[in-house]
Formats: sequence, C-alpha cells, structure tokens
Amino acid sequence: MTLTQLVYASRSRLVEAERSVEIPRILASAQRLNELNGITGFLLVTPGGFAQILEGEGDSVVETYGRIMADPRHGDLRLLQQATAIERRFAGWTMGMAERDPTTEFIFGLYGISADADIFDQQLDTIVDLAGQLAAHPA
Repeated sequence: MTLTQLVYASRSRLVEAERSVEIPRILASAQRLNELNGITGFLLVTPGGFAQILEGEGDSVVETYGRIMADPRHGDLRLLQQATAIERRFAGWTMGMAERDPTTEFIFGLYGISADADIFDQQLDTIVDLAGQLAAHPA
C-alpha cells in the first residue's frame, strides 16, 4: 500500500445558524467513513473555511476528497498537496478536529489565523503545523 497525504482548504458555505448542527455532522460522518476506509486526518474549522489533512491508501484518499468536492458545505476548494507519505502524522485520529473559537483562538492566532486572515488563505506548512500542534495537545 502506498500511503498518501492530501491537504486542502475550502471556503465554508455554512450560515451561522447551521454551524452548531453541521460541524458535528461533518465530524461524525468523516470519522465513520474514514474508519471504514482506513483514513486518518485532522480538520481545522474557522467561521470562513475549512482545512483538512487526509492520510491513507491513495485511492481511498482520492475517493474521500471527491466526496468533499461534491459537498455543498464546501466552496472554492484549493488542493494544497497530494503526495506520498512515509508515515501517518495523524495515526491516532480517524478524524481529529479543532475549531477556532474562544478556547483555541490564541493558538490559531500564533499561526496567523484570525478573523482577518482565515484558514482558507493559509499556506500548506501553516495548516499542517497547526493541525499537528492541536492534535498533539487536544483542548
């Protein structure tokens, strides 16, 4: 099996009234499907966007990304990386998640993510490093 890591960012099409219901749905669906397909990863959520790292067998990762591309809650998807990986960075997570909120605002801010600089606009290294930091120290 060839291990693939895929990283993308997208704009959120969720309206504020839907967020408290839809974010847990996204996470629960990702965890269920990822467990079935041998995928691990981490999802970063801000009011304006999403960024996600997916790891697993190449075909499974591409299939998962295809479902995300068709999901109406995501807009303007940016594929930041699709590459062979030596090992899983998020092996313990069928899908971990961190949302920028009052609890995590400081750590997101350390990586330059704020109300004025959303996750969608961030570079690959920033997204992967922030997700790794949050996965290592869950709130």
